[in-house]
Amino acid sequence: MGFEDDRRARLRAIFAELIDAYGRKDFDAFGRHVDEQAVFEWPYPPIKGFPEQMVGRDAFIEMSRGGMADCDGYHHQVDSFYDQLDPDTLIVEYHSDTVLQSTGVHYSNRYLGILRFEGDIVVFWKEYVNPMIIADAFGQNFKNEAL
Repeated sequence: MGFEDDRRARLRAIFAELIDAYGRKDFDAFGRHVDEQAVFEWPYPPIKGFPEQMVGRDAFIEMSRGGMADCDGYHHQVDSFYDQLDPDTLIVEYHSDTVLQSTGVHYSNRYLGILRFEGDIVVFWKEYVNPMIIADAFGQNFKNEAL
């Protein structure tokens, strides 16, 4: 195994750890893997009024606290990693599975993430998610109080 293969394996392990922490709503553990000025993008915003881009780890965490408040965690699982020429870039498919506490409605979604790392820290995260599944589970008028 060469340097690039070792690097890819390390980033896969870091992502698995950070998405697990995020899914458990352990935002401190999640935040240790994300740059303070990380850029987050959603080409298909998950809810009406949601920004297509957000800058800053803390802003993302605060938005997540509000958006995940009604669930028992998202319980993310990694489905597939796709190696890239650039060993600091990671493309990953993952999914979530949770229940909304207030309604008992089941929510499960699939995601495609494109991430860039500097060292062991995420500096860019573009996430593709199906907003229709979010609307079905949370309701058409769902508003994230943190936005």
